[in-house]
Amino acid sequence: MINKNFLKEANILDMSKEIFNSVIDENLKVETRFQLLSDKIQDAETVNFILADGLGFLNLQSTDSFLNEYLNNSVNTTFPSSTNVALTTIAMLKEPIDHGIFGYYMYDKINYGLINALNWNVENKDLLQAKHFDSQSSVWSVFKENNIYASNFQPKNLINTPLSNYLYEEKSTVPYITQEDLLITLSDSLFLENKFNFIYYPNIDVSAHVFGVNSDEWHKEIKKFEELVKKITELSNKKSYTVISADHGLTNIPKENRFHIANQEDIDIYGDQRAVYINGSEKKIIETFSNIPGQLINRTELGLLLPTPKNEFIETLYPDFCFLVEDKNIIYPQHLKTELAGYHGGLSAEEIKIPIIEISNF
Repeated sequence: MINKNFLKEANILDMSKEIFNSVIDENLKVETRFQLLSDKIQDAETVNFILADGLGFLNLQSTDSFLNEYLNNSVNTTFPSSTNVALTTIAMLKEPIDHGIFGYYMYDKINYGLINALNWNVENKDLLQAKHFDSQSSVWSVFKENNIYASNFQPKNLINTPLSNYLYEEKSTVPYITQEDLLITLSDSLFLENKFNFIYYPNIDVSAHVFGVNSDEWHKEIKKFEELVKKITELSNKKSYTVISADHGLTNIPKENRFHIANQEDIDIYGDQRAVYINGSEKKIIETFSNIPGQLINRTELGLLLPTPKNEFIETLYPDFCFLVEDKNIIYPQHLKTELAGYHGGLSAEEIKIPIIEISNF
């Protein structure tokens, strides 16, 4: 089940580094492993990076979307294939084990216990002020310090959340409510002069979670997104280059393949529902997961997907074991009870492969 070359293959970080390098001065550029994007991006006056939450490579290929015509490549997203992990990787230009956010739920063995690392509930959000997190700078800090005009467009309900405040510079963040609202804002001459625009679009993910990939509702969202992309790529009279990708894809889970697990006294269960982190007794863990299709891996094997910690702080967050749930299956630990149609977090090609779509007006 584990791809032993996972960390060697091109991924979302490699793509993000290339995009970053295309909009900054030579002396600020970061080292890259691959060339994934067309050379044309270097000649662009404005670079748009549209992050379509949930638009996996295989999900997209299952449609007749015109976006497939501009599909240049596919790469891996992060492990686990979760939004908060991927967004932090993009903003910090670091692997998950280095920036420190590597699960939808994490567990601090010393102080905080269970942590929702997407919403950062009130009782543990100050963990983001810990020295490890507080000492990191995002690409938005680099843009600000070097007078690079850049804007980050986010749905209004995501503005001023702990994770957003951590990842993005406040003055660079522009809220929007509807798709029409976003287009009106992007049409403003101020933003048309930007060197870089990052646009986060959540609706495809929401539809896939609630109704499932390839549902009628999901296909409608794909069509709406197509229209948005067409209009964004036609907005500017300057040389603009638009890269479209995702944080993960989704896979539909049949109702009969859903397993509920009650909290156990001797073990901590957290992480993602398709890549489950566990602390505690191996014997108890094997007993608890014995009837669930999947593979229990130890720290050494997990290191092929998420390298072992480099400092004591990350060690307090790193799991003892990980259970990789078999494709088309999922677990429901006690802290996660909502039953949806589509899921992500695991290692299937549907979840882990994301597209690189490139559209230019020159």
